[in-house]
Amino acid sequence: MINEPKHDHDDRRDHDNDNEHAVAPAPSGGAFASLKALEMALGNVDTSSVAGRSGLQMLQFKREGSGTWMFGQKKTVVEAGSRWAINPATFKWGHVCFGEANKATECLVSVSQPMPAITELPDTGFPWQPQMTVNMKCVDGTDAGIEVVFKTATDGGIKAVVGLIEAVRDRLNSGAHDGKVAPICVLEKDSYPHTQYGRIWCPVFNIVDWMPLSGPAPAPTPASPPPPPTEQPRRRRVA
Repeated sequence: MINEPKHDHDDRRDHDNDNEHAVAPAPSGGAFASLKALEMALGNVDTSSVAGRSGLQMLQFKREGSGTWMFGQKKTVVEAGSRWAINPATFKWGHVCFGEANKATECLVSVSQPMPAITELPDTGFPWQPQMTVNMKCVDGTDAGIEVVFKTATDGGIKAVVGLIEAVRDRLNSGAHDGKVAPICVLEKDSYPHTQYGRIWCPVFNIVDWMPLSGPAPAPTPASPPPPPTEQPRRRRVA
């Protein structure tokens, strides 16, 4: 079972300075796991239960107000309707704690590995809570080409990432994917009433399409227009 946080308010996840402590870059297209390896990895994920820092800009979902998707230190609001490709080779899970000055300490591993046991984590003097992360890239609109990492330690956020894992795993298991196993999502939101905090907004990944791990197929090169007809020489009139 998921060891869910015992609160529903925001969990102080505004740690944009994570980008300053990158441990490893996000895997490039050539470093993606094979479909079989990905299928095996996700097949072992126990989603009924629920490393390191990526160096990418942080994608956040702010639950205050009416719920807002934003990324980066400037908190750029995500363009409505833009599509984001999920990298299914980057799902991670583990735990995070927030210490002095709201500094985040994380212990994250790939979901292909057992989730770190909270009892084996160091005592930082601050509580640990479950966290999940995934990398994604905007494929159209104003933010096209932007790569981000989504990190969440809230109930709604974790459920949204778990939903992505299950969608990818189901598509792999079906065999009817033609190599397109990376979800393309529109970042949306939903809400529910809370007895203490009122209306709580939560992130939603609305899958609208799928693409290969290597990225979308290149657009076909338009055919060159035929050359204009050359003027035929006039025949000399015979007398």
